[in-house]
Amino acid sequence: MAKIGILKRKKIYKLLRFGFTTSLIYGIIFFIETKKVILPQLATGFVFGMMVGILEEIASHRRILSISLPLQFAFKLIGIFFILFFISSILTLSFVTFSEVEFDTILSHLKQKEISSSIISSFFVALMVSGYFQIERLIGTNLLINYLSGRYRKPKKEIRVFHFLDLRSSTSISEKLGNETYYSFLNDAIYDMSQSIMETKAEIYQYVGDQIVFTWPLDKGITNNNCLRLFEKITDKLESRKAYYLKTYGYEPKFKAAIHAGIVLAAEIGHIKKDIVYSGDVLNVTSRMESLCNKYNADILISKSLFNLLERKHEIIYEDLGQMTLKGKDEKLELIKIFPSESNFQKERKELEKALKVN
Repeated sequence: MAKIGILKRKKIYKLLRFGFTTSLIYGIIFFIETKKVILPQLATGFVFGMMVGILEEIASHRRILSISLPLQFAFKLIGIFFILFFISSILTLSFVTFSEVEFDTILSHLKQKEISSSIISSFFVALMVSGYFQIERLIGTNLLINYLSGRYRKPKKEIRVFHFLDLRSSTSISEKLGNETYYSFLNDAIYDMSQSIMETKAEIYQYVGDQIVFTWPLDKGITNNNCLRLFEKITDKLESRKAYYLKTYGYEPKFKAAIHAGIVLAAEIGHIKKDIVYSGDVLNVTSRMESLCNKYNADILISKSLFNLLERKHEIIYEDLGQMTLKGKDEKLELIKIFPSESNFQKERKELEKALKVN
């Protein structure tokens, strides 16, 4: 039996959450009205939620996301109406004989006060559940949970890994493509990163122009070398889509990265617009590390202190650059240059090892 990929598992899990959430809300509504737990209503709510979840998944496709927000909202409204009509029609058919099945029969059944009020309630339940998951998608599951739990209302010290991922030659690509096409190019690349991000349990902290900042709690970042594997997985995915990017834009997205870990102060900040921010020297240091990638012709630079915590270091091909003085910093930092598994250096090394074994 083929193993289900993490992206498919995430989608299935999300559909189940839609189903259970909607079923729970249905159960609460009908319990308030009848003081009973009605199992058929819970089942109906679950099926309805799953169908709304499928609609939400369709609406999150890049082609739908490329249209204006009012049109996206209209698409969802029409979809919810169709789902409600479909489920209500199926339920109506269970109350009439096959010979009585007519469109007018279904409509007259739907116009009954009890049925119509249930449809209206279901419509608003769908909007509420869909709205919640839309907010979750916009700001991230972990961030939303932290907001709701109030975890960072009081500042907390944490040890975190930060991964700064920056697009190479972004200025020249932007000038040649134009702003609108350039951001379409960038959005496609970010869309293609989705599975890699989920597989390595990375959190997207922020987008800064064409730079993406990922973060992990220290234990998650070093487990299975997640902070390092993220870059390689993103690179492999984009390489597999190289033909699409060259045909559509004339360029392929190439990235460079810097990875470092340290203590940050995490806190919820803001009043009109709230956000959870991390402050600490580790962010400034990682940013300055990333600016050195071009100087050392490096795809990935990682601090030696973090590198020493990684697993199976003997399997990683790297070069110790020694101590570096970063711009604006007095203290020196030891840096490691990582050679990704598909780099020319790695390929030449594998070919050499193969030749030596033959001889």
